[in-house]
Amino acid sequence: MSFWRKALYAAVALAVLGAIGIGATIVSVETFCVADGPTPKITSDFGITDEGYARQQGDSFLTFPEWYIVHAYNDLAGVTERASESDFDYLASVRGFWSSLCGATRQASTSGPATADQKATNYIIGFSFTLEMALQGAYDRSIGALSEWTTGGRKTAEDAFNAALWKEYGAFLYQTPWYQFPFGARLKQFWRETPFVPSVRAVERRGSLSLQYGGRAGYAALMRFIAGYDPADLTIKSVVGGLSPAELQGIGGVKVIREVVGANGERGVLVETARYAAFDAFVRELTQHSGAALLEIAGSHRILITVIVPGEDGNVTTELTASGGVPIFNLKIQASPGRRRVGVDTPVRTLVKDVHRIEAAGYKFEHAYDY
Repeated sequence: MSFWRKALYAAVALAVLGAIGIGATIVSVETFCVADGPTPKITSDFGITDEGYARQQGDSFLTFPEWYIVHAYNDLAGVTERASESDFDYLASVRGFWSSLCGATRQASTSGPATADQKATNYIIGFSFTLEMALQGAYDRSIGALSEWTTGGRKTAEDAFNAALWKEYGAFLYQTPWYQFPFGARLKQFWRETPFVPSVRAVERRGSLSLQYGGRAGYAALMRFIAGYDPADLTIKSVVGGLSPAELQGIGGVKVIREVVGANGERGVLVETARYAAFDAFVRELTQHSGAALLEIAGSHRILITVIVPGEDGNVTTELTASGGVPIFNLKIQASPGRRRVGVDTPVRTLVKDVHRIEAAGYKFEHAYDY
């Protein structure tokens, strides 16, 4: 049997095994990571039916695995800056993704409907992330670690560039889809601006980082093409209570749409804001206004938030559950040893008060996962 025929058979066998593994993973998550009982239906308390207003409440929980990848890259940036890529625990990062997906799927099934698009997105990025971490981890923990050993712990110019890039990339992801990051431009900048001092580590880093940046640039271009058919909605609408339209208009980034009245006579103001980090800033701004509250967000009544806490703080559960919050996961942060990321299923109506109380207690409100 010729070499190429053997190679073809091996490739086919690997593809079949991969397909079986992917199918088994999806079936396992959808079978064992779903709570018993029907998923409740969620409707707006204010009867708002504007096009694009309502979001599926379950998607707040199912967006976390996407953000988990953002946090993983921030961890990679932190570990790289403090030590090197070889010290990052790639396997733990992969385990964290799939465990977070399982927990998010279970919580979504008890909270409210979720979209098929979000579920599909999680599986696509999950398998992609797993493959990426496996390949990079295998390389950085072997050849990369060996080249690092030759430096005696000293960082090369290539190491410094890569650490700065991961830090920039991690911050970029908090507001912008990953595939918009200019990997191609950074690759050109890497070769143009990074001084080359010949050494084993410098040569190894030049080659491996060029492949990484180039590969990501190509994959990002493909994702931009696909995303162009269904671009992400970068704004979200909420109902705010306790503030007048004029007061809300005075908050930067807030577009007042109209006043609304609920079935029980409760009054609020329908507003539009940007999503992601800008929405977190909006929530924090509301904590500075006495009596302000979010009455619903995109027609939903509960939302996932994450809080950064000291790993050994025994009071954190009391603080997080005081207003009806339900802690649903607790993850280590590789970039910050001794600190943990806690996910909390939080009532929307107490969100502003909860964020104020959490930060007053010395914890950090990190993000509200806005569907």
